[in-house]
Amino acid sequence: MNSDQKSVVLVVESEAVIRIETALTIKDAGYAVLATSNADEAIAALEARDDICAVFTEIRIPGRLNGLDLGRAIAERWPLVPLIMTSSGRRWDNIPADWYYIQKPYYGSQIIKALRALVALSVGFVG
Repeated sequence: MNSDQKSVVLVVESEAVIRIETALTIKDAGYAVLATSNADEAIAALEARDDICAVFTEIRIPGRLNGLDLGRAIAERWPLVPLIMTSSGRRWDNIPADWYYIQKPYYGSQIIKALRALVALSVGFVG
């Protein structure tokens, strides 16, 4: 990725309204956004692109893999791609320490704070 390109944040959220709102929040903060509704679409996007620099995913996504499974797949295949997990309801205690977690409902500022924290930790992540 050249320095003139924006970093792409992949948003994985099954609820269309939440997916759109989250994508707009991230876009308004200066990032490019790619949004999908399930893990299979997210993995296909990661396989097809080399400019995805962070993934923001709901844990309870429908399909073959949930968000935790997706996170494990990303950690194994794309270990330099930071992960931000979110979910409503109970607190998830089995999230690895190097994954960022934001409890729903959340504010857009929490997402941007998490992305900026990951930017500071990730080599080559341009925000």
